[in-house]
Amino acid sequence: MLKSIFVLLMATQNCLLQDAGSNQPIEVADPQIKNLEWNRYVSKNFVILSINNEKGKELTESLETLKTSALTRWGFPDVKFSKECRVFVVPDYDLLKKLFNLNVGKVQLRKELNVIWCVGDEMPNKSILPYLTQVCLSEYENTESVLLPLWFKRGCITLNNSVADVRENLKSFNDVARKEQFAHSADQMFTFTDDDFNKQTTENKKLFDQQAACLCLLLRKEFGEVKLQGFLRMSSRNKVDDLLQLIYGFKSASQFDRSYVRFMKDLCADLADNQTPDSYLEIKSSK
Repeated sequence: MLKSIFVLLMATQNCLLQDAGSNQPIEVADPQIKNLEWNRYVSKNFVILSINNEKGKELTESLETLKTSALTRWGFPDVKFSKECRVFVVPDYDLLKKLFNLNVGKVQLRKELNVIWCVGDEMPNKSILPYLTQVCLSEYENTESVLLPLWFKRGCITLNNSVADVRENLKSFNDVARKEQFAHSADQMFTFTDDDFNKQTTENKKLFDQQAACLCLLLRKEFGEVKLQGFLRMSSRNKVDDLLQLIYGFKSASQFDRSYVRFMKDLCADLADNQTPDSYLEIKSSK
């Protein structure tokens, strides 16, 4: 519902720019932003601020559904956010740069609120769902007092995209898979931390995300939602080798790694040959 419209004043711009973590000032005299207005909408879990009124309405109508889908497709319960999620939507990347000094969308998970910056010239699931997924997973962890492993969170974010984007992303992974030039073994994937991830090069971060997506697909599509849920819930309190044997029947992480490598090679080869159906790349709840 539209709550208010207010002019984009300089004080507001500077505040919003600071939100995005930039130290560069905005040139208010720029005719593209001088007389912009923000349209403000409020839903159950979100405050949406959009320059384009129609995009703001569209996102407000779909955001709660997207939030629920981001979690329930993986078998998680829907959760009520414990704090405000504020979403800034701009019409194009040029304005995203001018207003927030960002080249791409961004999410920040803060103590007092969560903030998403995104571009509204694309379908909602393309422009916002990966960022929204990060917020949803964080809220789920806080609500359920669990700690989800990094490989799952990164894989989930990658797969919570349109099927076309997932397909294109994993297709680009084919050369690596075909040559078995993987950056991380299964054991490394299972034990990777946020600090480990942040130390990686941009290329290795991308490889980690692609391998994480393949790992999520392997465990979810080949072994099912129930086993994946059990594995995730127990992973922070048990050794990986013990869980792989208890839940999946593998004697060790190294034995699982051989199946994991074979799966990545076969999946990427099938994607390159257009043999993989959309349904295999789309995550839907089994319930």
